[in-house]
Amino acid sequence: MGDKILDFLNKLVSIDSHYPEEKNLCMHLNHLLEDHGFIQKQRVENNRFNLVVEKGKGKKSVLLYSHLDTIGVANGWKTKPFKLTVVGNKAYGLGSWDMKGGMAVNILNFLNFQPKNFTLKIAFCVDEENISKGGYRLINSNFMKGVECVVSPEPAFYYKNRGIVIARPGRAVYVIKIKGLPLHYALYHPALDINLFLSDFLNELKRLNKFSNKKNGFIFARRIESKTTGMSTPHEISLELDSSILPPKTNKQLLEEIKNLAKIIKRKYGNYFSVNVSFLKRDTPFLNSYEISKNNKYLKMLKQSVSEKIGKKALPYFRTSISDENIFGVHGITVLGIGPNGGNAHAPNEWVSLSSLEKLYIIINDFLNKVDNQV
Repeated sequence: MGDKILDFLNKLVSIDSHYPEEKNLCMHLNHLLEDHGFIQKQRVENNRFNLVVEKGKGKKSVLLYSHLDTIGVANGWKTKPFKLTVVGNKAYGLGSWDMKGGMAVNILNFLNFQPKNFTLKIAFCVDEENISKGGYRLINSNFMKGVECVVSPEPAFYYKNRGIVIARPGRAVYVIKIKGLPLHYALYHPALDINLFLSDFLNELKRLNKFSNKKNGFIFARRIESKTTGMSTPHEISLELDSSILPPKTNKQLLEEIKNLAKIIKRKYGNYFSVNVSFLKRDTPFLNSYEISKNNKYLKMLKQSVSEKIGKKALPYFRTSISDENIFGVHGITVLGIGPNGGNAHAPNEWVSLSSLEKLYIIINDFLNKVDNQV
């Protein structure tokens, strides 16, 4: 099976699919899978499509998920990014770890597994590396009817093949607009200083941070701009706040907390300044956090597959970044992340471990068999 995985991975890496140019990879997969199930293309926007395929007739479904897009080519590659280069156990190439290695494993499992008691689905989505346009198109489609569990082989940042992602933080970007009145600098007074107001506001935001072992919630300023005219004091500030939001808090709840903190600082300055707090405008909603119960039946099956197939105890954990997995988790679908080992995601000389891909194939295949026997 290792040779098959390598063959698939070699072809996937050779097709440039950096965001937003995923079309060629989508067409290749369409040709590869068109005789292996009911296949559809979901239009996301001009020349950008999700690809979805299903087989089996069960009322309940398991979905094998991958995103089509990668980041662009960064400076510093020592090998050709679109030519898979194997050195020992490492296969180098753009997207090899994030997430074409996992994609190859998903494809082989879909081709080789014949479900008897459930419907097996596979999906390939665009735009995960941007704002999840493909993921939102998928979740709002009829294709998701009956899907109870999503398996996503994103890179294993922790614990290699033993790690199972069962929770992720949410994220949102907030725009804060603070306004006062322009004053001649000769009339300066600290009570009217918009920069001091901003300083107090940013300091107050520390109340919203929560740091614990590998499970951190925080908010920080990622952009600050001020406006002034001539020899006047600044009278307008615009800033963007980025965030990591722990479950079960939502990004709307955090929005209200930011507004409440702004009210506290406004009172300190005699309500001289006006403050408006809103989400940064974009085409898709920001992602909310999720967490799967440790008693979830699909999680229990996957944990058994890990321990039985690699001889080590599975380690469910909180992943500190966001992905399309958030979309499924927020909609009440069991989403389990289990991926290969590798290195340099979103960086030059990205690589994936070939042995971990073989183990991943075996684990997911065993999991599908367990589902077939228990649904």
